[in-house]
Amino acid sequence: MLKKGILVASALLSHAALANIQVTVENDYRSGEVVLTSKDVQTSTYAPAPASTIRANSSERFSVYSNYPTVVRLVDLEYSFGTSSISPRCHFRFVVMKDYRSGKMLPQEVIAESEGGSYRDKAVCSGKLTSFDLNSGNAAVTFSINRRKF
Repeated sequence: MLKKGILVASALLSHAALANIQVTVENDYRSGEVVLTSKDVQTSTYAPAPASTIRANSSERFSVYSNYPTVVRLVDLEYSFGTSSISPRCHFRFVVMKDYRSGKMLPQEVIAESEGGSYRDKAVCSGKLTSFDLNSGNAAVTFSINRRKF
């Protein structure tokens, strides 16, 4: 009985360690690439590493693994339409946190912020949670990037 209990506990711990967030980043802009300008590396590990650039009308997929999988899972990325400080950019955040009352991992709101740019040149950013498993904490999220020039 003790062996069975240890086996079940180790299976649960290994399952929690493998829990991840599948990320898809879509560049919906017709004629320009986006550049990855920052990502969180203190609480997350990326596999494979996100591409440094995403071509026009294409997407990139990767997984994000938490360095603290039983407490919090975090995706924090920023993409820009250029290297200038005034280039339009998108800042994406998604957090899954443990609810200590229920013991389950619960997703927070997907945040997609448009930053930088000018009145005539703005980034259009959106994010959506496409799937979430309440028992394992595994999630899939899609971030979309576009540009609006006036």
